[in-house]
Amino acid sequence: MTREPDTTPRSRRTRPPPGSLRPAGVYRTKRELVYGALRDAIQSGRLRAGDRLIIHNIGSELGVSDVPVREALFQLEAEGLIDNEPHVGATVAGLDAAEVRDVYVASSIVEAATAALAVPHMTDVDLRHLEATLADMDAALEANDVRALARLDQEFHRTLYAKCPSAQLMLLVEQLWATKERVRTAYPARARGRASLREHRAIAVAIQKGDQAAVETMIRDHLQEAGAARSAALASPSIDSAAEII
Repeated sequence: MTREPDTTPRSRRTRPPPGSLRPAGVYRTKRELVYGALRDAIQSGRLRAGDRLIIHNIGSELGVSDVPVREALFQLEAEGLIDNEPHVGATVAGLDAAEVRDVYVASSIVEAATAALAVPHMTDVDLRHLEATLADMDAALEANDVRALARLDQEFHRTLYAKCPSAQLMLLVEQLWATKERVRTAYPARARGRASLREHRAIAVAIQKGDQAAVETMIRDHLQEAGAARSAALASPSIDSAAEII
């Protein structure tokens, strides 16, 4: 499917600003370097929907030839992160309302199953870490620290999913999170605040009881609520909150 570029004011750029490509890790090959730098920049919002990706410019900024850049762009196109059209070239792909809804529907199913499978393998150390994370989330909410809330929300979910024995489910979770991060950056929504934190606490209680069915149901409902909030943000782009807990 060919995506239309995002036409909202925050995405009306034809070229990314200098320094947008900042490699965040260590990569074994030049292709991996380019792929990782571009993927990180897209997911973080440093590269936005509609931004043109000029092969020579990318190579110059990262200190590589055109070949690994082309290889990385092919991989990103296969993953749906960029569009490559004749006479236009490569641009960062946009996301439409249907895709936003779809990613949260998929997340609610995949992450719920991942969490349920992880529950029997969680240790007392994991449970204490979840409780500590919830306490930090409560403090961040009181301080209205939206960046900390977003980071702690991910920490809570990562701690829960980490003990899932299915490598395939974990891979799907990571792929879905990559898309959700783009959505969160492009379409900020008002924080769900106390309601979301209550949902996290209820999930933690069910985990302590070893109730896999309840955890699965709660995670699914939790993410469906997040998807509804995100869809509302897409329908009302004037919302200006920068981050939220889901």
